[in-house]
Amino acid sequence: MSGERAWGRPRVAVPSRLLGEPVRRDGGDGRARFLHDLGPYVDWLPIRSGSGIGPAADGYVLTGSSARRPAADAVIEDEAGLDDAVLREAFTERIFAHARLRELLRGDWQPRDLVAFQARHKMQLLAHSPTGYRETGRLVAEAGTRPRAELAAAYGAAFRTAMAARTSAGRNVNVLQHCLGMLGDDLDPADRAGLAEAIASYQEGRVALGVPLALLRHLAQGEAAGYVRDQTFLSPYPDELGLR
Repeated sequence: MSGERAWGRPRVAVPSRLLGEPVRRDGGDGRARFLHDLGPYVDWLPIRSGSGIGPAADGYVLTGSSARRPAADAVIEDEAGLDDAVLREAFTERIFAHARLRELLRGDWQPRDLVAFQARHKMQLLAHSPTGYRETGRLVAEAGTRPRAELAAAYGAAFRTAMAARTSAGRNVNVLQHCLGMLGDDLDPADRAGLAEAIASYQEGRVALGVPLALLRHLAQGEAAGYVRDQTFLSPYPDELGLR
């Protein structure tokens, strides 16, 4: 799976001035560079001064002067937070995850669709919240027996809560090692050793997460590696954003 279907297309509410609309008296451009780069991959819902904040479903970028804030389960980041690389990456990962969830639950989904969605997100959920990973798995096991609307609401809430938890180097290492183990005998011993070394280097803080991830994606090419290759943990949003 590739392209928009793989990542989802978030709907994000954002102050108009950050999108470069000439709303200031001097006609200046209030565009934030990151939002400019994100633009091709999301649908913007501009927030104009005095217009209030409506429902966006996936995410909001707000200013300190925003009069009221959206529901607690929305992905929210203050404008200043997007200057921080860690917060910027976390915001992006979550809005794309929310978009994929929205796309699933708004359609005529079947139990098998929920099972497939959970399967793709297992490692990403585990990296954020082991508790959330188990809770979403428990709910998926009820697909086909629990009322559909009730299950969708419960799963959606559990998924969003899990994704709201911060990842950590330790959890990422755990997931990387899980993926290494799942590749099994498909890997050449030298490739396995190289990936293990890259994971250890990340654990020790000598390289960024993107290094073992890139190697893992490169090595997960065999037919038996499809499960690992399809994990959203490896590609939670478009690579072109360069956040890792």
